[in-house]
Amino acid sequence: MIRTLMQLWQILTPLDKRKLLLTLILVMLMAVIEAAGVVSIMPFLAVLSNPDSIETNRFLSYFYQLFSSHNPQQFIMYLGLTSLFVVVFSAYFKIITQYTLNRFSSLQRHYFSTRLLNIYLRQNYEFFLQRNSSILSKNILSEVDQLIWTMIIPTLTLISFALVLIAMIGLLLIYNPVMALSTATVLGGFYSIIYWLVRKKLNQIGASFTEANAERYQSCQEALGGIKDVIINDAKQGYIDNFEQYSRVFAQHIATRDTLGQIPLYIIETVGYGCLIILAIILVMSGKDVSHILPILGLYGFAAYRMLPAAQNIYRAITQIKFAQPVFDILKPEFALEQLENNSPMRKQNIIFSRGICIENLSFAYPNRLDRPVLQNFNCKVAKNSSIGIVGKSGSGKSTLMDIMLGLLQAQQGKIYVDDVELTQENISSWQSIVGYVPQSIYLADKSVAENIAFGVPKTQIDMAQIEHVAKQAQIHDFVMQQLPQAYDTIVGERGVMLSGGQRQRLGIARALYKNPQILFMDEATSALDIETEQTVNEAIQSLNGQKTMVIIAHRESAVAKCDRILRLGK
Repeated sequence: MIRTLMQLWQILTPLDKRKLLLTLILVMLMAVIEAAGVVSIMPFLAVLSNPDSIETNRFLSYFYQLFSSHNPQQFIMYLGLTSLFVVVFSAYFKIITQYTLNRFSSLQRHYFSTRLLNIYLRQNYEFFLQRNSSILSKNILSEVDQLIWTMIIPTLTLISFALVLIAMIGLLLIYNPVMALSTATVLGGFYSIIYWLVRKKLNQIGASFTEANAERYQSCQEALGGIKDVIINDAKQGYIDNFEQYSRVFAQHIATRDTLGQIPLYIIETVGYGCLIILAIILVMSGKDVSHILPILGLYGFAAYRMLPAAQNIYRAITQIKFAQPVFDILKPEFALEQLENNSPMRKQNIIFSRGICIENLSFAYPNRLDRPVLQNFNCKVAKNSSIGIVGKSGSGKSTLMDIMLGLLQAQQGKIYVDDVELTQENISSWQSIVGYVPQSIYLADKSVAENIAFGVPKTQIDMAQIEHVAKQAQIHDFVMQQLPQAYDTIVGERGVMLSGGQRQRLGIARALYKNPQILFMDEATSALDIETEQTVNEAIQSLNGQKTMVIIAHRESAVAKCDRILRLGK
């Protein structure tokens, strides 16, 4: 467990570490004040049971004079009020400390989730080809929550209550070392035995819990993401059954975890009460009178009142940390991606496109099919402001070639030059800033038409004149103004479900044109359009011929008939 906590410390940012240290200082002060609250009860009980102790005890005598007490009754009142003040202040300080702990852990959830999303979005395209999007979403939204609830908060709980427990045992050591060591041995031994018995079970259900959570997310995403196919193929019950199975396992393991964490509570309360009775009997049998017994019982009773919940919370925190180990094992390598990125800083270079693009000896195979290259020793040149049409059968490598030219995929062999400058990771961002891309399937967010055209641009910064200009170029302006109830402010629905396939495609073309790119890549951009609409859109695209460099992929040669060059891929 200590190794896990050290690894957890390593994934915190320097700012997070400073905040945590300040929080722990506050926790240490809370433990000291808690101990002071316990100590304050002893003088009150001592004088209450035997007023003559004011004269025999030099500390009581000093405080008697300090308070300028006129009689023992007044002194008892002062001591009682002082003890009450310390206890009330201790409670107030505990509230402040608890708020600080809760605030730190809740904000840590925000920081971890944001960092993880930032890490993922900075990865290259190949990273997403090999990872399931539901797993990535689960890591950001669910696993981070589990890490906070079952590791960060329990760790803070463990530290805070451990300090309280140490303060109480230290206080008892000062008064009676034998009784203090006995108390610590009983509490520590009891909880250690129980933890040793349940730790394997915690490991087992922790791993199963993590697996069940992944299956829940995947079932939801697949069912809701492909809802049309689910309904048509009557696959609803299959997804419901799969989700129900893993959701039940998920819930059962939470119940088991919480139960294992609460088992010792009721037993140790009984043990603590029994020890207090035994202590009273021992004191009576030793011949001590009530005036000596009452303060001792008060000290141990009040200390036990603080120690037993502290010991229980420490045990429960340890079981939760053990349970959360599989979750941390998932997230630890994800945060390591950030360290790899920071350890290899890249110099950003600008791309200037004035002459053309040159592809030399390009070869590419997907990681899971290295023995079957999609492209092999491919060469091509594209002059600035010219157009090239690429045709070929499915699987001939058309879309793969475009992904490589866009900088989304990295070829195993060969190079791409832009004006004699090699396209590399250092200048890929600059290159992508001057290209526009229309894919086969257009992704539309559940936002307005204008926001989908100006994709990624803050709503307040959208240039509506440019929106209308590119919409006209894509042959979608008239439809938006005449048939949509709120024109460019109309919400298109998730993935554009309120629009036809052709309308979505034309919105995609408008999006590609919005940032006024120098190079326009179109991957089957008109394949979803009817013949008449395809013709008008192609005319709009061809009107850009000579103004922009265009790389157009199509199945039908008629779609690229007016390009300056046509390249045929395949055997």
